[in-house]
Amino acid sequence: MAPRQSIPIREILYQLSPYQQDVLKQTFYNAPKTFLRFCKEKGPTILTAGGLFFGIKGYTEHEMHQERLAERY
Repeated sequence: MAPRQSIPIREILYQLSPYQQDVLKQTFYNAPKTFLRFCKEKGPTILTAGGLFFGIKGYTEHEMHQERLAERY
């Protein structure tokens, strides 16, 4: 096997310029509006899909539990 060579570790410092900080400020300033728009657009779809998934999952688990209880006695 070849001898291992040490890999130099370098630290990279990232700094934001004042211009980039303004962009970040706008992003967080617009975050509530963006979140509400996302909820209005995709909320009904997510709720429907989640309701179907967890509703069916809960129903089947309940029925399986009832079958297990019925087998006991």
